[in-house]
Amino acid sequence: MNLIIRPVTQDDLDAIVAIESDAFNVGKDMTRKDMIGRIANYPNTFLVAEIDHQVVGHVFGPAFNHRYIRDELYFKNHPNRKDDQYQTVLSLAVSPKFRKQGIATKLLDELSNVAKKQNRVAVTLTCLPKLFSFYENSFVNEGKTNEDIPDPKDVSSYNIVKEL
Repeated sequence: MNLIIRPVTQDDLDAIVAIESDAFNVGKDMTRKDMIGRIANYPNTFLVAEIDHQVVGHVFGPAFNHRYIRDELYFKNHPNRKDDQYQTVLSLAVSPKFRKQGIATKLLDELSNVAKKQNRVAVTLTCLPKLFSFYENSFVNEGKTNEDIPDPKDVSSYNIVKEL
């Protein structure tokens, strides 16, 4: 497997939309609009995983000056700001046929490296309980979120943080 982790380009849009809409059961039209803004606003913290010239996964999020993600970040894109202390992860998704191969871990590791170079102090994201085992080796669960986009099954999300 020849895996490359690299910054996103506009040429990746179709693949990203397909992966994101599949992973989160969101319509492709809405996902496309969101991704166009996210690529434009945080191109240096939007990374894709590529195997043999095929995008198979991605991770993205803006820098933010709060330890925990706020719901507003999902709905309003803003450019990364140099002085923000935290690197958020709004999405981490891998195409189904490429899951369980370490790609998500490599995407998170590379985003952490980017965040360190940008002088961020931590990487922060929200997580459902079913994903705790994936994150437990490098992130710390800091409790339920106060701001929580409602889950259709009414399951709470948790703030998890990785100090850099």
